Amino acid sequence: MNNDQPSLDLFSAGSDSLRNIADTFEPARLRQARVLARKKKAELAAPVGVSAAAIGQYEAGIVKPRAEHIPMLAKALGVEPGFFAAGRPMLPMDTGSAHFRSLRSMRAADRDRALATAEQTWELAFALEKRVQFPEVNLPAVEEGASPSAAARLLRAHWGVVQGPLPHLVATMESNGIVVLVLKEGSIENVDAFSVEVSGRPIVISTPRRSNNVFTHRFTCAHEIGHLLLHHDARPGDPIQEREADEFAAAFLTPKAEIGAVLPSRLDLAELARLGRIWGVSIESLIRRMGELRLSSEASVRRAYQRLNSNPNLRADEPWIAYRGESPSLLRQALALCEQSGISIVDLAHELEWDPARIRELMGIEDTRPKLTIVQ
Repeated sequence: MNNDQPSLDLFSAGSDSLRNIADTFEPARLRQARVLARKKKAELAAPVGVSAAAIGQYEAGIVKPRAEHIPMLAKALGVEPGFFAAGRPMLPMDTGSAHFRSLRSMRAADRDRALATAEQTWELAFALEKRVQFPEVNLPAVEEGASPSAAARLLRAHWGVVQGPLPHLVATMESNGIVVLVLKEGSIENVDAFSVEVSGRPIVISTPRRSNNVFTHRFTCAHEIGHLLLHHDARPGDPIQEREADEFAAAFLTPKAEIGAVLPSRLDLAELARLGRIWGVSIESLIRRMGELRLSSEASVRRAYQRLNSNPNLRADEPWIAYRGESPSLLRQALALCEQSGISIVDLAHELEWDPARIRELMGIEDTRPKLTIVQ
């Protein structure tokens, strides 16, 4: 070959680096990237030129991919080759690690994508926490067998919540060390919300399915706090645990003695709408609360729901993002402090071996740069 011609050997440059990546290949990284890229093993195998069984063996750690396959895997999954190298903190999760509302209505692929998202949320938080001191995790120990209402009273007292409505729930959670995220539409299908505790750091992740308005969003977040306090042995989709988490959320947001003193003597939807805005809960939640507190009969509660369904204008369609204290900001504020000290989002992405767009996606930061389109 004429030495003046450009070389087409893709592996001549950086071949030592590729061999090092292959030698230190982390199987869990391949699984994480494949799951987040929404690819089945066979779909990944084709552009790499290997079998689906080989991809399975890579992920199981039975064999390692050859050095020349590393760039192909990276390109197919939209990551850098260095993403697959061991040496960076990672805590793989399984189904039993997280509190999911239901596994029956959830595809395995969606569940795995949710777990991979939680893994990366922890990685991002860990990278930021090396540079910024996060609030200490401040959750009380709840005795085994404690009722949801008792746990709710304990947490209110522990957090120093004064009597009455609890303002800025998400900000309160984050100030007590809980990382909260609301994923963008389409990030994970068929997943409502879930929570995990990773290396002592609680993480609550919601989606538009459960954060479609501020009242549902607040109840969802309170529901996940209930899981974190009451259910150290997560049983995803367990109806008892789900009911207890709902009971906790109702007692935490609307304590029995306090809400009982202000609820109307009859199911007046207009009055419940007014109270809902004050307490930060939905009309449905207050109707249910009146039934739970025996202030209304089951028949009256059913009729109230029917009236509400026929009057959709009574449902306040308040976007959660419009309420500053209900919008997650812990990770964003940590990133801002990093940038003040000269560490950019690109620096963090390089350390994590991610595309900077992935950090923006998890934090809900819109990329405001104009988009360039190449005309062919």
